[in-house]
Amino acid sequence: MNVILIPAYKPDEELLKLIEKLSEQQLSMLIVDDGSGVEYKHIFEEASDKAAVIHNCENMGKGRALKVGMQKIKEVFPECTHFITVDADGQHRVEDILRVNEALNQGASMVLTMRDFKGEIPSKSKFGNGLSRVVYTLLASKYWSDNQSGLRGFSVNHIPWLLNVPGEKYEYEINVIYYADMQRVPITTVTIESVYINGNQASHFNPIKDTFRLYKYLFTSGIGRIVGSVLCELLVIATYILWGNQYWWFTMMAAGTAGAVCCLLIELFSFRQFKHKKRIGNFGCALFRSALYTLGAGGIITLLPKFPILAAFNICVLIMLPVRYYVHRLEFVRSRRREA
Repeated sequence: MNVILIPAYKPDEELLKLIEKLSEQQLSMLIVDDGSGVEYKHIFEEASDKAAVIHNCENMGKGRALKVGMQKIKEVFPECTHFITVDADGQHRVEDILRVNEALNQGASMVLTMRDFKGEIPSKSKFGNGLSRVVYTLLASKYWSDNQSGLRGFSVNHIPWLLNVPGEKYEYEINVIYYADMQRVPITTVTIESVYINGNQASHFNPIKDTFRLYKYLFTSGIGRIVGSVLCELLVIATYILWGNQYWWFTMMAAGTAGAVCCLLIELFSFRQFKHKKRIGNFGCALFRSALYTLGAGGIITLLPKFPILAAFNICVLIMLPVRYYVHRLEFVRSRRREA
């Protein structure tokens, strides 16, 4: 039995239209009223004719509403085996919801939807989604063409770790993808249509400020990367002060040490409650990148002997950022082709 889980905060008639269409498909629904207030009581009362409704006493954020729904879903629907998260604003077509439902019925344990971004896409939304792709790829070393769609499907077996994922508001959904990636959870992708009601004019999303707000946790959980990068810089500076360019290969030791510390701190601080299955791969990638940075810096000072090794090293790091992004993007495209 698959259940539709809808977090709702101050919904309008679009929620009732969605419920009506889903009920026609004989789908069970659980709606979480995230403290919308008495002025929205009539909407939830009407919704309760065709869906189960639970209420949060106050607005606690989309992430918390989803967690409350996951905690209650087996209690309300004991036969539930999978659930699908759907936004309440009508921006998910019923046809696409049914496609996620079909993917779960065919054996998928986690489904992410990827909007096609075709047609008239508001410039603010286009920029925000593009920025989000770049930031996530560089932080998580994994590319997804769309990491912000709220239409997703899960087996109820994932609920224990989903409840442990940090985040109470919109950042929760980004964190879910990150922790799924780090645990190597099998993810099925489904392409859906991009829907922007009235040009997305009702959205208060700031493409720059809110994107970095969404990624605040990934930045803070990336303390290993930050400390590792700072340590690398300090060690390279130290080798340059002591020996100049004479022993540039010392930067290899500096970068390798920083990479090891990075991976260790990520393991200690970010995955104490999760099964981190990419630790070996992350460690290997860190060492490989360090080798490339060092060899690149060595090549620069071979051609330009008086060029500071520190500057050469950082130039290689900056050059590799877009390279890393497009490598992960190519991996994603290839995986989608295999799925097709």
